[in-house]
Formats: sequence, structure tokens, C-alpha cells
Amino acid sequence: MAAFAEVGLMPELIRAVEDLGWMLPTPIQSESVPLILGGGDIMAAAETGSGKTGAFALPILQIVHEALRKSASAGKGVSQSNGSSQQNVRCQLNVQDRDAVFAISPDGLRCQSRAPQSWAGCRATVGVFAGKVYYEAKVTDEGLCRIGWSTQASKLDGLGFDAQSFGYGGTGKKSHKRRFDDYGELYGLGDTIGCMFDSETMQVSYSKNGQDLGVAFSVTQNLQGQVFYPTICLKNAEMAVNFGETAFEYDPPPGFVGIAKAPPSTTATAMDPPRSAHGGERRPLCIILEPARDLAEQTHDCITDFGKYLKAPTVANALFVGGVDAKAQARALREGVDIVTGTPGRITDFINSGKLSVDKVRFFVLDEADRLLDTGNQPAIMQLFRQFPKSGKGMDRLQVLMFSATLHSEEVKQLSSQICQNPIVIDLKGKGSVPDTVDHVIVRADPHEDRTWLQTAPKVPTDNVHVLDSIGPNVSTKECYSEAVKRLKPRILRRIIDAHKMDQCLIFCRTNFDCDNLETFLNQLGGGQGFRGRREHGKENPYSCAVLAGARNMHERRMALECFKAGEVRFLICTDVAARGIDIRELPYVINMTLPDRSEDYIHRVGRVGRADTMGLAISIVSTVPEKVWYCSVKGYRPWLEPDAENTRTNKEGGHTVWYDESQYLKDIEARIGHPIDTLGPDMSLPASIQARSTVAYGQQRGGGDTSQAAEHMQQIRQSVEQLARLEWEAQTSFLTLGRKFGTAR
Repeated sequence: MAAFAEVGLMPELIRAVEDLGWMLPTPIQSESVPLILGGGDIMAAAETGSGKTGAFALPILQIVHEALRKSASAGKGVSQSNGSSQQNVRCQLNVQDRDAVFAISPDGLRCQSRAPQSWAGCRATVGVFAGKVYYEAKVTDEGLCRIGWSTQASKLDGLGFDAQSFGYGGTGKKSHKRRFDDYGELYGLGDTIGCMFDSETMQVSYSKNGQDLGVAFSVTQNLQGQVFYPTICLKNAEMAVNFGETAFEYDPPPGFVGIAKAPPSTTATAMDPPRSAHGGERRPLCIILEPARDLAEQTHDCITDFGKYLKAPTVANALFVGGVDAKAQARALREGVDIVTGTPGRITDFINSGKLSVDKVRFFVLDEADRLLDTGNQPAIMQLFRQFPKSGKGMDRLQVLMFSATLHSEEVKQLSSQICQNPIVIDLKGKGSVPDTVDHVIVRADPHEDRTWLQTAPKVPTDNVHVLDSIGPNVSTKECYSEAVKRLKPRILRRIIDAHKMDQCLIFCRTNFDCDNLETFLNQLGGGQGFRGRREHGKENPYSCAVLAGARNMHERRMALECFKAGEVRFLICTDVAARGIDIRELPYVINMTLPDRSEDYIHRVGRVGRADTMGLAISIVSTVPEKVWYCSVKGYRPWLEPDAENTRTNKEGGHTVWYDESQYLKDIEARIGHPIDTLGPDMSLPASIQARSTVAYGQQRGGGDTSQAAEHMQQIRQSVEQLARLEWEAQTSFLTLGRKFGTAR
């Protein structure tokens, strides 16, 4: 295991990978682990099954463990004690807690934002959780202004848009949770607005040019004990602020003091852990985002497996996804969590409710980054990023790590330019890569040539797109042939399964409804009632199947995947939700019932086979005629359940369908992988070109799975690797010694 020591892993984690049977770091691990340990931002693209999770989980666990160990030895816990830095921090606008277009003067008391179409905001360096405090903000140039109070969980560019912030705008409106109600009066150039927060009555009030405008908000009790910071939000405007270090233009109301002069026992700085009723000083050091619950569970389990080797102290990690008990997740936060893995929605909910603090986060990981953006998570990602501390330097600064099978979309590049600092790009396989352990073949579904679609048995349920169209042997419309393809493809699937005597295969369908229909068809062939979240014993049914799709509940999805991996069902029918990051070892076959309309999704699908140097076969059933399919853009609407003359029209005609051209999608995929795809024979046998070069059964390692040669090679290079590791250790020790001597090392 000297090779893992060479990339910088500590002995405990080397033992972890050794127990997993890893002999050498994968290429993505060799490239990424040292860079992460060195403190850099990275964008890493590698093929599926290449060990990406280990590439970020292992170094993060090591750094988190070192931080915990250092804090424990210093007797300080994970965080600084409350108020430890208060005396050294002036109350001013915080350059580390602002939007990028929000400018602050050197003294921290004047600000402007010249973006004409968008809001930008900033919080102060000091907040309050007790007492009565006041500050002033004066409009020094025309524009739109909004001032008030917010917690660190609130969006900067939307003061009053969420439950964690309270604002008063120049249009004479007060704002909270996106409600804009009349309050006070308009204000503009030359006006001075006083901002009051009374933690005893939990009320927010304002004044204009010394005139009290009355109570604007009564803060809800669930926010009691939260730290509220003075907050300014501008659109093409400028303001000057006074937090009380100098005389106010107008005297505060009786009992109120400038926040800069408030007792340290009632205030906190942006560097302190937030003081809240939720307690607990052990706050997350790492946030890992996944696009789906299944992937989050898988990453969390991987971190748990690695982390159990780390002792004194242990590393606490928690999973935050929907569909599970939120009370258990909240309890984990109270007990202390170091690494949080979850989906954007659930993590954002916990932050907005004040239960999850991110003020100590040092790692922000976007796994399957392109998929995160495809599913509309960019606003949540940016909201999270704005709340992370960014004032650290060197090894203590925020690190952003973006991992995916592909990182080449414009959306990903744009996001990285906003959240990464000079990221190092690790692109091991390139934009169009697929493992060379995957063979690709197609079967053409031609309803003109193959007339078995006219058979009445076995019955094939379809998606109801053509229930109003004329279908039959003497009909030659495109609608008839579209329906014919829907009836033909499951029959072709059966022939493929029988010809190859498949015991395990992942089958991709386009929609949840397509998955349901194929499940019904296979269950009908097998004569069984089907799998619905129940374990099956053995595979007596040659067509036993389970469904992994977004429409199934979490228990059903988890059980389906677990039983498929355990060999208790032969076929796992899924949508693209399973194409990202689901790790199924030694999977021999993937079948595409319908080609995806994006070539990159084909790459992700077929990446489920050919992993860890095992051979895999990807089979696609491709229609030779256009197929009409559902494409509904109305969330929650299911037109396939009640098709009619309106909803079966195409999108251009005002309906919810499109014409799907698989022949064109096939051309795009062939261009992506760089060669034409061969066709299975009439008896579904492999083409001669594949038979000639393939000597290994699908699902087995290339070379027959004999590891003796690899073991012999490891023995040969062990001495050299150990020597390199020793030289590396000596070089680093020498560097640190010289650094301490000359005062340059941290």
C-alpha cells in the first residue's frame, strides 16, 4: 500500500483502502488526492467507475480528522468559543460577506452597487442576539435601497425574501418572506434611516430622519437566540452607514445603543460560531452536494466505511435527504456533525431554518456537478456558497471541489468561474470518453420488416399516446408505426434476454410510466406478481425485475437496488436517475429501450458497465421510424393517465408530446464515441467484429480476472514506491523545518 502513502494518505486511511482490496490508487485518485491535501480548488472529470468518490472522500476525511485532532489537543473543541474574537473586530460592512458586485469603502462604512438590473447585499462584521441595538444608514446617491437585519442563513441579494431576514425599502414597503407590505413612507437621496432590533420583545423598528415609524416586524419565536446582522441591499445605489463608533445623526430611542458599543456578551462576530438555541459547537467542516437521494446515500455510506478507521477523535458524518425523518437529522446536528452529505433542497431547508450552521465549512463538494445544474440547482448552490466563510488563507481557506463524469458544459464552466479560485482541471478521459471495456451494439426496431407487433400475445402495455389513433395491419400512418414500435421493442427485449441467457442487466427507459409498463410486461412473461419493495428469494423467474425510478418511494428504490445487487432479481428497470454514480460491481449488461436525446446521457448510462476493468455490453434498441412520446412541461400533470385530443397534440400544437427521432440520436452517439455501432445478428448474436476480439465473458475482468500478475507487479515495484514515499516525507519535513526557521511556514 506504499502507493497510497505516496499520494499523502495517513496510515489509518491506507488500512481502510487495503481492507477494500484496493491495490493502487486509480488515476483520478492519484491526481486529485495530493491537490486536495495541498489546499487547491479542482474540477475533475473522469469516466464512471474510476473512483471519484474516494478521490475526494479520502483527503477530506484526513484533513477533517487532523483539524479535529488539533482542536482536541488545544482543548478548544471544534470551534472557537463565543466572543473570542469580538474585541479585535470593528463593526463595519463585511468584505467577506457580500455579493461580488457590492463595493465597500476601505473604512467599511460606505457602500454601493452599480448593477442596474439586480440587487446586491452585504452584512456587517458584528451581529446581535441579545439587548437593544441601533444603526443608521444614509442614502448618498439615488437608487433603490433596502436595509434591515438578517442571519447568516439569509440570501444577501434578497433582503426580506426569506424567513431569516427583515427589510425596509425606499419604496415605502417592508419585506419578509417575499411579502411586501406598506410601511412608513418613501425615502431617498439625503434621508437617514435608523434601524432598531429589540431582542427582548423580538421586534424590528425603523425611523426616518429621527421620526419613529413604529414596529415593522415581530420576529417569530423560532428565531429567538439567532444572531442578527445589520444588512444593506442595493440596486444601482449608494449608502453610508454608522454603527455607533461616532455620534449618530439622530439619537437612538431610549434604551437602544449603537451596535458597535453593545456589550460583547450580547454580540457575535462573523468569525464566531452562531449563537442559537440549537446549541452545539461542533459544526460541519464539509458540505457535499449530490443531485439525487440515491447518490447521496451512496457517498455517505462510502465516507462511513472509510471514516470508521479514524479514532480519537472519530469523524461524525450525517446524511440530509428528503423522504426520511427530519427529526433524526436535526438531532445529529445537535450532537455535532463534521461532514454533511445531501441533496440541495434538504440542506438548504436546514440552513434556512437555522438548524444547520455553515460558518465553519472548509470544503464545498459538488459531485455530479453537471447533473446538479441540469436539475435546476444553481440558485441553491449559489445561496449556499455565499454563506460559506471565505476569509481563510492557505490551508484554512474554503476549497471548492467539482467532480463529474463530464465537466465540459457551458453551465459548469460558468459556475466554476463564480465559485472556484484558479481551479486545477483534471480531465483524464476527455469530453467524449467511454471505457474501452464496453462493447456497443444496436438492434433496429423496424415495424415495416418485423410484424410481430401485430400479435396479441404476449400483450404489451404502451404509453397511451395513440389511444385515439387508428392502429392495424392495413394502416400505414406515422402514428400507426409509432405505436407499432412501442409494441415491438419489449418483444425484441425478450429475444435479447433469451439469446444471451441474461442473469443480470440494467434496463433504461425514458420515463417513469415506461418503466411501469415494462415491469408489467416482464412480470406477465414470468407469471409473477412482481416486485414492489419486497425481497425475493432466488431467481426462479427468468424475467424477475424491479424498478428504480423517481416515481417510486424511497423504500422501494432502496430495496430494488439492494435486491438487484444481491442477485435476488435479474433486471433493474430504471430512468436516468440511476445513470449517475450508482455503483453496481461487475454488471455485465445495459440495455437502452430508448436512446437518450443527449449523447452525454448515453455515456452515463453505458458507464454502469465496464467498471473496474470488467467487460460490459451496452445494447440499444433503436427505432427506424419516428416515435411520438410524452413530453409534459407542467409539473404534476400526467396526461398519459387521461389522454385526449388536446393533450396528445405536440408541444408546438399546444399539447404534451414530441416526435422522437432515434436515428438522429444514434448518429450523435456514434460521433461522440468515435465509431459506428455494430448491429446484433438476426438471432441476437454478437457481430463477428466483437466475437473476434472478445475472449472474456461480460461481467468478468479483462484478462480473466487473474490478479496474480498484478500482485507480482506490485511486489516488483514495492521497494521503489516505498523509497519514493520516504524521500517525499524527508523533503516535506525539510521544507517545514526551514519554514519554521525563517517564519514562513503556517
